[in-house]
Amino acid sequence: MENKQTKRKSKGLLTFVTALVVSAALVLLIGCPGKKGDGKSYVDTKGNKVEQGKAAEEAFPYSGDEMGEKVVESYGNKTIRLASDDSFSHPDKMKNKEKCFIVMSKKDYYLYVYEPQGKDTVMLARYDCCFALKKGNKEREGDMKTPHCTMENPFTITEIVDASGWEHDFGDGRGSILSYGRYFHRLDTHGHKGIGIHGSTNNEESVPGRASEGCIRLHDKDIKDLGDNYTYVGMPVVIKAEDVDDLPFEIHAMKKQNIKRKRHLDPAKATQQ
Repeated sequence: MENKQTKRKSKGLLTFVTALVVSAALVLLIGCPGKKGDGKSYVDTKGNKVEQGKAAEEAFPYSGDEMGEKVVESYGNKTIRLASDDSFSHPDKMKNKEKCFIVMSKKDYYLYVYEPQGKDTVMLARYDCCFALKKGNKEREGDMKTPHCTMENPFTITEIVDASGWEHDFGDGRGSILSYGRYFHRLDTHGHKGIGIHGSTNNEESVPGRASEGCIRLHDKDIKDLGDNYTYVGMPVVIKAEDVDDLPFEIHAMKKQNIKRKRHLDPAKATQQ
């Protein structure tokens, strides 16, 4: 007999499949997947093959270098920082919480909450986020990388716990300190343990940027907002790789909702570390 968590996970994945169908329909509005199915290119409405990055750049030109990654020293360690953007959250626009899903951009350092509504996919929230210190897909414990996945094979939230009293020693001389904010959202990342979405208590300045050991950090106020309003066990979570730009349904949502942002980074100019 299935337990409640298994049932909710199954329901979450079912609604995510629905979201994928809606998103696929939205591609027709601004381009559809290339015939090779490599996820790197699209065919526009005139039948021309367009590279994914080019399609996104035409919709939202890449930001200038002043918005790019900056290497800074924090507690004796080198980390990556970026210009902060404004978070927003519109839970009043949500129609069905269990249809919501998360997409994170390791290229632009954002976490987005989406919900398929009718023929559209609506962006309900956006938060700055911090990923692991090193780029690339996680391969083993301790490699200081955040795992990534695809829309077709998403991660899922398996547990949401109160982490307001959790401490961690970062080995930077501060000892064991409060580190996780209000919630820890544990993720099933297809084999890697201990990865989650949490706050940044005592490390707020690291968001947005790259500084964690593998998890995803939000500002404490944002992790509380995310947990209070949107997340549920079984929720699909997509973490896009550093070379993956905006997807067609994301471009459509931002254009239709007139969403502005500071950072749209050119992956060719990304800081390597």
